[in-house]
Amino acid sequence: MWETISKDQILRDIVTSVAIVIVSFLVAKIVGVLISAFRGKIIQRAPIELGNRMLELLARFGRRLIVIIGLYLAVHQLSRILSPSIFRVVDGALYIAVVFIIVLFIIDLTNTLMRWYSQRLEEKNQVFVSREFLPLFDKIVKIALIFIAAIFILKHFNQDVGSLIVSLGVGSLAIALAAQSTLANMIAGFTILIDRPFRVGDRIMLASGEIGDVYEIGMRSTKVLTFDNTLIIVPNAEIVKEKVTNLSYPDPKIRVVVEVGVAYGSDVELVKKLLQEAAQSHPKVLDDPPPAAYLINFGDSSLDFRLICRIANFMEQW
Repeated sequence: MWETISKDQILRDIVTSVAIVIVSFLVAKIVGVLISAFRGKIIQRAPIELGNRMLELLARFGRRLIVIIGLYLAVHQLSRILSPSIFRVVDGALYIAVVFIIVLFIIDLTNTLMRWYSQRLEEKNQVFVSREFLPLFDKIVKIALIFIAAIFILKHFNQDVGSLIVSLGVGSLAIALAAQSTLANMIAGFTILIDRPFRVGDRIMLASGEIGDVYEIGMRSTKVLTFDNTLIIVPNAEIVKEKVTNLSYPDPKIRVVVEVGVAYGSDVELVKKLLQEAAQSHPKVLDDPPPAAYLINFGDSSLDFRLICRIANFMEQW
């Protein structure tokens, strides 16, 4: 091949190739300097820590991509000099490098956004989301990116990816069928996260009639702590399908009902008055609405009264 090309042409191709590489490194350096110079103006619209991290990632990605593009152009400038086999190897290596840089940038970007979002969730006391759902989402994104990158690389080298996709599809279907209940609970967990029918600390009543405080909302189940200090573990799929009463929403006020029996012959109005006064004298009972007492039943051996009042916080019910 060298015999059909003049020495001057070979020299020009080599010089041009070297110049392209040098220029690409200079441009990459300039891009980094420009991003740093405009950092203050760019991050005004985003949180400072997140903005700084995003700019660092963008600058690093830009520098790497510009250098790889420069090397790619330089290699193509030498295509008349290099043998076809060497050219294909170098060209393939540069293509893999470009795919690797793009995948690495997306992974770093995802990790940065997830860390920032995780901190925000923990500030809102949604620790279960940051500890269980976000790591799962992070793994899914990484696996998907690696799979897509592998397909692009194989197609670049003229490899058949159809059989690979079919095999992975069949394998994924088998896994999904085997873990059907687990996936159902995980999807229900996402539904609880988005719909937010209750939060950690809320007092709820399950469809079974059991009452307790939400202790933890996990990826597969929700834990409820009852008044007997026992922990009820309910699969998320069941909670989504069944009726759940949130006793803490929209505010923590709760009605307290007390039933009292007195002997026959007692003064009904006096009993009502005494019950109301007893409730009003309690420091945790609200004045609005005022406590009320009613005669509700003539029992076998007593007059049955019901006292109704409200307290400010359901945690002080007992």
